[in-house]
Amino acid sequence: IKKVRMFRKLIRYSNKIFDLFTIIASVTDKRIKAQISTVKIVAAIIIMYFTNQGSLNSLSQEIAFKKLKACVPSVSTIARTADSMDLEEIRAVGLEIYKKARAKKMLEPFCGMWVGVVDGHEQITSYYCKCKYCKSRTVTRKDGVKDIQYYHEFTAFILAGPKVSFILDIEPILPKEGELTSAYRLIERVCKNYARAFSVVIGDGLYLRKTVFNLLERHHKYAIAVLKEERRQLFEEANRLSLLSEPREYRQGRTYYRVWDHC
Repeated sequence: IKKVRMFRKLIRYSNKIFDLFTIIASVTDKRIKAQISTVKIVAAIIIMYFTNQGSLNSLSQEIAFKKLKACVPSVSTIARTADSMDLEEIRAVGLEIYKKARAKKMLEPFCGMWVGVVDGHEQITSYYCKCKYCKSRTVTRKDGVKDIQYYHEFTAFILAGPKVSFILDIEPILPKEGELTSAYRLIERVCKNYARAFSVVIGDGLYLRKTVFNLLERHHKYAIAVLKEERRQLFEEANRLSLLSEPREYRQGRTYYRVWDHC
């Protein structure tokens, strides 16, 4: 009963603060003569995440256990509809929620700066199910048998804050392409749709590329990437630059930092 009350409170809060169910009514899909409206499908997906259901399979068990079949569409309908939803309309929903959160000061800068983080993530793995967007790899089990594993990857762009982080957008990493290709599309779109949301973009050593830095420079963004020692030429150049000024030293927890500022 306590969980049900908390869930209802969360739904009311989302609708009051973000006008959530009005916003998601703008999402459409490609079904012809659909018997269940798209907004009900989107609402079911939101409920799945609000209740921390990790998959449609988990949701189907929850529906059966709590006798919610009359209230929630079947998981097959949810999956089929979600596959044909208009992605730009979904992105527009995210943008609207971001604007409301920013206007209500629910998001905060990190150390005085609005920081975006881009990184790759693996989302789904399966030995049995696959689609045309799946990537594949050979996995050796403990008994030595080799299996083909199918999986999905994507790059995510996150607005990082001291208390709350907000996912601005994601982009799939398609078969036969790497994280950087996906990230380039993502960064370009985010810089267009969220032009004033952030001023700095952070990535790991993979993003230490001229193409990425030039893209961010065109959009008047600063870039931070990890410089690993195996990139010897850049690493040695950074060492030479460090001799030109005294570093600022500070400690956070057990980690000591030495920082050089070169303008």
